[in-house]
Amino acid sequence: MCGKVRTETIKRLATQIYEKFPSEFTSDFEHNKNVLKRVTNYTSKRFRNKIAGYITRIFVKKLELEKLEEEDIDYMQTPS
Repeated sequence: MCGKVRTETIKRLATQIYEKFPSEFTSDFEHNKNVLKRVTNYTSKRFRNKIAGYITRIFVKKLELEKLEEEDIDYMQTPS
């Protein structure tokens, strides 16, 4: 099983930017690219795209985690 490998630099910067502007990002990669272009001054398009891709992944994982937690709470509250 092969996957794309992201460097620690990409992961660290993406996490820092996401934590600084959490309400700006969505699960849409194109939107995240535009937000990143606006809030940072990175000149390399490839570098921005890698960061935007990782932020998108962080956001989607967060949504999935919230959905699972909500399902667990619903399961625990249903009477048997």
